[in-house]
Amino acid sequence: MNEVLEYFRMLNNNPFFIKKIKVYGEKTYDYRLIQSITPYLFEDLKLKEEFPKPGQYNRPGNIKQKVYITIHDTGDVTRGHNATFWHQAVVDGLIPHSDVPYNCSFQYVIGNDMVWHNIPDNEVAYHAGDSTKVDYNLNKTGVKVKPTSQGIISIDDEGYYTIDNERTLIQAPKFEKDNEVKLCNESNICDQGLCLEVFDDEFYIGETYFNPTYEKIANRGGNNNSIGMEICIDEGCNIYYNLQQAAKLTAKLLKENDLYIYDIKQHHYFSGKNCPQTIRTNDLWEYFLALVQVELDVLDFIEEGYEIKLISNSKLIAENGTINNLPASIKGLSYKIITIKNGTEEDELSLTKLI
Repeated sequence: MNEVLEYFRMLNNNPFFIKKIKVYGEKTYDYRLIQSITPYLFEDLKLKEEFPKPGQYNRPGNIKQKVYITIHDTGDVTRGHNATFWHQAVVDGLIPHSDVPYNCSFQYVIGNDMVWHNIPDNEVAYHAGDSTKVDYNLNKTGVKVKPTSQGIISIDDEGYYTIDNERTLIQAPKFEKDNEVKLCNESNICDQGLCLEVFDDEFYIGETYFNPTYEKIANRGGNNNSIGMEICIDEGCNIYYNLQQAAKLTAKLLKENDLYIYDIKQHHYFSGKNCPQTIRTNDLWEYFLALVQVELDVLDFIEEGYEIKLISNSKLIAENGTINNLPASIKGLSYKIITIKNGTEEDELSLTKLI
């Protein structure tokens, strides 16, 4: 058995993932999230590209280094408000079928209908809520890395960041409330934490700011230095398929920009907003990152010269591996993985996924 088939055999041994979730938008709805037959999506991205005119408000055209991939969901559960709908909003600068201005933008939007590329990857887009005034940057903390270091950031009583209880050179942002300037504390730090890097055995902290809307300290670099990706959650769509497409696109972008799994951030990281809310509230973030890792692993196999095919033995499994309906009576689904290398069929593996 070759390395690819061994990998898919390992994936098949993981428990089948079914989760009842709530989907959040202007209303909420209940949804049964059903995984595909494998965490890997057996299709190429349905990618189409169309950009707003240069100079349109939501396409300023500024070129910036990209150090993050930012994950959002649209927060829009209205039927038909798919990727094409939100793509059109970006391109036209208007909410479709209205004269309501739409001033936001994001590089990609993912739906069951399409994956749209709206803004060039290297340009600034307006999606993260951290403004465009300050770029991603790293600041010396004066705190050296020790063998016992854990890299835990907090804030002391005088408003300075601390790392593992050692005061840094950097003051945390302050905020004004009730006509009084106040110091932030640890509870104000966003859930995903603050940017912390190590160079020459010293800790560095990224640029931070206080977002008064969410009363959270968040990180800079969202609009300027990240590639923004919206995931559609419109009622009636296959959300798991959208997550898989987003994972496949994220893996592609990580490779293209020499980035890593830890460079994938939630919108929350840059503003404190509860976004992507459906992923966050249903504890799906680590699961999404695991989907990205699978796509990265398979990209490595493809770069080695492998072609990998899925053969379904059930009408319930689509050609790309998705499962749109799963009767309660089903206890298992069978399929094959076939590998081809250098144009020659090399090996195959028959598998049954227990439900």
